[in-house]
Amino acid sequence: MRKIRVVLADDYRLFRDSLRRLLELESDITVLGEAGDGLETLRIVQEKTPDVLLIDVDIPRLDGIQVVKELACTARALEYVAIASADEEERLKALSSVGVRGYVLRSSGAPELMAALRTVARGEPYVDPRVEGSLLAGLRCSREERDLLEDLTPKEKEVLYWISQGMNNADIAGRMVLSEKTVKNHVSHILRKLELKDRTQAAVLAWRTGLAQSIPPLEY
Repeated sequence: MRKIRVVLADDYRLFRDSLRRLLELESDITVLGEAGDGLETLRIVQEKTPDVLLIDVDIPRLDGIQVVKELACTARALEYVAIASADEEERLKALSSVGVRGYVLRSSGAPELMAALRTVARGEPYVDPRVEGSLLAGLRCSREERDLLEDLTPKEKEVLYWISQGMNNADIAGRMVLSEKTVKNHVSHILRKLELKDRTQAAVLAWRTGLAQSIPPLEY
């Protein structure tokens, strides 16, 4: 089994040490290195070529957003999990726009962290469930954004709902009793209709418009 290779980036050494010990208990995860600031993060990622960068959004000497922007130009096939506080909803939008797929709160537990790392390593988005009441609850959506959802079919809305809950195509297919190919087609239609680049942006929009807070199954 190929292990998920991770680099940790946080300016608090005690926090990094705790994370490293926690991750090293997992058989499918290996920690390649750690960094205490943004510039050191760039160097270590380029040297170690991890699969996932677990990064504090407030890391000094280039914050998380700047680090991701820099790495986007040089690091191929790299995924990101951002560690954020409950009052950083504006940064969430900025991180999403530069390609970050995973978000966990500083108060998240080990199950949420492991789920985030494994999910983004598969190329799927992950948002800590408690973000509903913190990072995303304060995001306001425009009327134009709400109107965009009217272009979706009922099934596409349900697929979007499950995307916002962090599910991948296989999970959604099982939940909705559809083939993975059908789900993939629905996802493509959703992104095209909403004029979005990826599933992470779609998940954020679902939370902003309130769709993610609805209770499935949706009516057809």
